[in-house]
Amino acid sequence: MVVQMAGIVAAQLLLLVGDPGGFELFVLISVLVSISFAPILLSITPTPAFESTKPMNIRELFSTSPLGCVGMFFLGGIFSAQFGMAPVFGTQAGLSLSEISTFVAAFYIGAMVFQFPIGWLSDQMDRRILIVVTSAIGFIAALSAVVVVGVFLIIVASAFLIGGMSNPLYSLLIAYTNDFLEIDDMASASGGLLFLNGLGAISGPLFTGYLMTKMGSEGFFIILATFLGFLTVYGFYRITQRGISDVDTSSYATVLPTASVVAVEIAQELAIEAAEEINEN
Repeated sequence: MVVQMAGIVAAQLLLLVGDPGGFELFVLISVLVSISFAPILLSITPTPAFESTKPMNIRELFSTSPLGCVGMFFLGGIFSAQFGMAPVFGTQAGLSLSEISTFVAAFYIGAMVFQFPIGWLSDQMDRRILIVVTSAIGFIAALSAVVVVGVFLIIVASAFLIGGMSNPLYSLLIAYTNDFLEIDDMASASGGLLFLNGLGAISGPLFTGYLMTKMGSEGFFIILATFLGFLTVYGFYRITQRGISDVDTSSYATVLPTASVVAVEIAQELAIEAAEEINEN
């Protein structure tokens, strides 16, 4: 995941070496995608055998982990606004091409820096508290950018904190939900969480575009602050509704919202293996 984030950050610099309005950068991306297939196509390793899993509908998933479901929905809106509308914000705010590249890269740099520290903390404490704290920090960062939207350094710092807090939330919510699941339910639950995340992702650009049309560029940070604020409040509410889980929380696996479904499945396999080791011991 760190390697992936490094690639995404480096990709922002490509905007400075070519004309975004031309075709050269698109050709370069096509070549890079083709090269990325080579290790898979040339591999002689046999594909793993997949076992059948128990189905789990959204209602059952919500009854198992309301915070996981609601959190994934809000994160879908946060990520789609954050990654899809950030360049639009930069353009509307009058940033230069290099400033837009730096601004967008700040989200991913924050995600890369904070993944492991927050992941480590999640194994040492109640994950709900960590979810609330990270959401609250992201909310404050987004709110700060609204207040001082014209200061570039503040905008970049806010993007760094928002990306650094929101991206680990994706892994945290998956890990927290797994704490209440049987091993056979984890794969189906993962599909349900991805579905809810996708539903939320539909709302992000719609709300962000509407607010930016009505309120200007600061609407971008307003919608991020709103979603992160809702997640903070709901997470705090859930803490009052359910006691601390007595499940061993050592199966945290770093997963980013920009990761493929394969990466999510690998994280689920890691969680299952960790749970099986605990049962054997």
